[in-house]
Amino acid sequence: MKELRQLAEDDLRKRLEELKADLLKKRAEARLGTLKDTSSLRNIRKEISRINLLLWEKKRTNEKKAPRPS
Repeated sequence: MKELRQLAEDDLRKRLEELKADLLKKRAEARLGTLKDTSSLRNIRKEISRINLLLWEKKRTNEKKAPRPS
């Protein structure tokens, strides 16, 4: 999680897209029965969730920093 926190928002979004594509590929392998390590599906889903949380936190802190129009 520390490593993810250090990444910029653009890098997080890029990593998120990579993980989603990887998850899609792994799910197809699981359906075909060629996936050896089924725990990788869970790990990918968890990392996607972590990245979504970090993106939400960054968005939230940016909203707080921005001055509100009067």
